[in-house]
Amino acid sequence: MRADHGRGRRGPGGFLAGLMLLAAAGALLAAAGAALAQAYPVRPIRVVVPASPATSLDALPRALAQDLGARLSSAVVIENMPGAGGNIAAAHVARAAPDGYTIMLQITSFAINPSLYRKVPYDPVRQFDPIILAAWSAPTMLVVSPALEGVRSVKELVALSRTRGGRLNYASPGYGTPQHIAMELFKRMSGADFTHVPYKTPGDMVKAVLAGDVSAIFASANVAIPQAKAGKLRILAAIGAQRWPLSPEVPTIGEAGYPEFRFDVWFGFLAPAGVAPEIVRRLNAEFAAVLNTASMKELLAKQGLVATTSSPEEFATLIRTDLAHWARVIKETGISVD
Repeated sequence: MRADHGRGRRGPGGFLAGLMLLAAAGALLAAAGAALAQAYPVRPIRVVVPASPATSLDALPRALAQDLGARLSSAVVIENMPGAGGNIAAAHVARAAPDGYTIMLQITSFAINPSLYRKVPYDPVRQFDPIILAAWSAPTMLVVSPALEGVRSVKELVALSRTRGGRLNYASPGYGTPQHIAMELFKRMSGADFTHVPYKTPGDMVKAVLAGDVSAIFASANVAIPQAKAGKLRILAAIGAQRWPLSPEVPTIGEAGYPEFRFDVWFGFLAPAGVAPEIVRRLNAEFAAVLNTASMKELLAKQGLVATTSSPEEFATLIRTDLAHWARVIKETGISVD
């Protein structure tokens, strides 16, 4: 008789014992994960921001940092890493340890860049764990310089641009920025004829239209409305399905004749792929608690942002949807920054 006749096979008792071992291992892993999440954090958390200090993109994480840190009993440190439309920051975070101590803020450009650039140094889906969708920008508005006489509607702007044969210009904060892509998309849909003049920052772009150096821009509502009330800009339309409550007299871009025009700017936080699910859920819950306070909603509203929350799964779905949407838009408009 061979001594190893039962090797490689299990009777009912062995199979049951195996199941018990697997269950025990699962319980140990769950307990370890729970303990990890309970201990977390034990050192400061870095939030990488793909913009310079004192910019509109930098304002959101700084507004959240103090309250978020208080809830986590840990310092939340903002690290600015501008450049390449957010690609530098994303590539850095993709390589960071997946321990929950390095996270980043990104905006809609995160879903645009993989189609805009010939190659980005990261995979937007596989290399990141979405944490939470934190805010939407207040409606972006199409505005013109008051020096542009006879233009008080979107259709009048489009008609004038056609007669000028490209001599009307518009500004953006640079190639590949949301404002640049929004205007190129609008040009394609409306048949308008504008020449692009890129600037370095959103502030420079606004100064250009205020000075009459350019004719039109897409600007956030919190910038456009005060300047329009002061008579320094003229708002033609707001992007969105409904009129903005703070400027109900402004028609939507759909009412102006372009119902299919869509340009939403979101703000969300992500971590390197592989962070323990318990830590992702903890961060999601603490971010949501801060974002849901009346004081934070009011503070963000003053910055032109509408606070929101989501589950990590909902944010992941939004990113995948936007990746497909902007791939189509970039292909149709032919925009490239390479």
